[in-house]
Amino acid sequence: MVDRMTKEPKNISTMRNAIKTFMRSLGVLEGKKTFCYDCTYAQCHVIWETAQESKISVNELATRLNITKSAVSRTVDDLVNKGYLDRNQNPDDRRYVDIILTEKGQKTFQEIELNSRRYFESILEKIPENKRETTLEGIQNFSDALCQVFIKNATK
Repeated sequence: MVDRMTKEPKNISTMRNAIKTFMRSLGVLEGKKTFCYDCTYAQCHVIWETAQESKISVNELATRLNITKSAVSRTVDDLVNKGYLDRNQNPDDRRYVDIILTEKGQKTFQEIELNSRRYFESILEKIPENKRETTLEGIQNFSDALCQVFIKNATK
């Protein structure tokens, strides 16, 4: 079946519309902070990734977030200025700087994690219980495919 408005296969139209709905519902397009406390989405992701390690480099953050080192550096600068992150010289290699959460950053991460958990719990509650596992499997499959295409296109 073809969508008459766009003349594209219905499955493509369905996927595109679902993704637009996901982005709008998460507030991505308008920069709303659905569960990111008082941070932008970029700052939220940097705090989240930093919290997963005792220390992390800007290069590692850029790799994990699939964004440029300069974009991560600007976000880290903002978070250092707000008191969420600190920079420490790497004792093993003076050319590198380790990024760590401050006490304020740790508290903010805990708030982000709690808000995120509550938000996604409320979404899961809206999915019929007998369809949750299938839905989550589909989301994971979609995420895997998205990453594969993203990586393929990024290396061109």
